[in-house]
Amino acid sequence: MNCTMYILRPTNLAEFCGKEDIKRNLTIFIESAKKQNKTLDHMLLYGLPGTGKTSLAMIIANELGKKIKIIQGNSINRPADLTNLFLSIGEGDIVFIDEIHGINKNVVELLFSAMEDYSIDLAIGKDFNTKVTRIKLPHFTLIGATTKFGKLQLPLEERFGIVFNLKEYSIEEIKSILQLNCKKMDFVLTEQEITKIAQNSKSIPRNAIKILKRVYDFKLNDGSISIETILKNIKIIDGLTEDDIIYLRLLSNSKRPIGVKTISSITNIELETIENKIEPFLLSNFFVSKNSSGREILEKGKEFLRQLK
Repeated sequence: MNCTMYILRPTNLAEFCGKEDIKRNLTIFIESAKKQNKTLDHMLLYGLPGTGKTSLAMIIANELGKKIKIIQGNSINRPADLTNLFLSIGEGDIVFIDEIHGINKNVVELLFSAMEDYSIDLAIGKDFNTKVTRIKLPHFTLIGATTKFGKLQLPLEERFGIVFNLKEYSIEEIKSILQLNCKKMDFVLTEQEITKIAQNSKSIPRNAIKILKRVYDFKLNDGSISIETILKNIKIIDGLTEDDIIYLRLLSNSKRPIGVKTISSITNIELETIENKIEPFLLSNFFVSKNSSGREILEKGKEFLRQLK
């Protein structure tokens, strides 16, 4: 059985579990665009990694019956990168730029005319022989996704007509996702087992599906093995991973707040991983705090480490 993330990814709004308010509004916007025979307004999706931004972009393309072009923001460094991107799309297509805040600042302004006027200006030639030629583009919908909303340039942000914040999911929403994916995998779990996986997912769908796939692996070999034992084997304790615990122990052993760059250097955990995957859960659940002086562990974090011992 091939249970890859691609197969488990929802393909339409009906399969997208949770975020009912976003789904309801999206359905209205998509139907309105169809009835007017217009392209959907440009859309910005922001939130933590693994909350469904890419899935939503692919679903929108499916619902509209259009192709989607996917590219990473940090791979757009030159005007030619944007030009080649837009020259490869057709009428009504979706352009999905993941981590759109990573686009080179010297290039991002070229997006403005593409988004507003569906045209781009190309400089042809060199030095005094340079000529600017305007190229018309097919009408398209740009969907930008970012985990760092604050790093997005205001002029770019203002050009998105639709903006959605994909926050953490509720336990019930995560359970619905797990139940749907169990059905796709032809995999039977009890309500209690599904709840246990959901409680250890940090309320992030991607984490829940990763755990589900590992549970599938273990139970394929031993159907009687408990979820608790599986979680212990894959080193997840009350939802926290090995990196989370390394992070907490470092703060616990320090008598003063520590800067995130110092934490990264000492633990050999990438800065992006700390800021985007480790800290959001620990901060929102009051395991740690941060201020201008750095990060420090709170009583809840200390109590967690005491229980580990």
